[in-house]
Amino acid sequence: MNAQLLHQYDYAVVKDRLAALGADKGEAFWNAVRANLVLLKDVKDFVRIVEGPIEPIVPDAAFASAAAEVLPTGAYDATTWQAFTNAVKEKTGAKGKALFMPLRQALTGMDHGPEMAALFPLIGEERARKRLMGQAA
Repeated sequence: MNAQLLHQYDYAVVKDRLAALGADKGEAFWNAVRANLVLLKDVKDFVRIVEGPIEPIVPDAAFASAAAEVLPTGAYDATTWQAFTNAVKEKTGAKGKALFMPLRQALTGMDHGPEMAALFPLIGEERARKRLMGQAA
């Protein structure tokens, strides 16, 4: 597999190789992370981000706490991220990078990575809540 072309591979093509790496977390996971991979083995880093534990980066505890207060409950889907960020924006007045960067840092421990709309449902409510409160999860 050509590392530069990983993003082009469908899940069915890589499923067995992901399983061999202990990183087969399903098609939604593969679709969320594949564009961010340099080598296939890098997928394990994203498994850790989704399943934890990771140490969140929380530069503004008050902002993160406000975000935790409006965190959606129940099952997450492709629309949850936008609903969540809209609620955080309304509660805090933050927008643009001031809104999205601290949320990404708290939820993934990173400054960059896969689209949060795809990653957020994989992280889920319980881990998201803990991470927003500055806890490893």
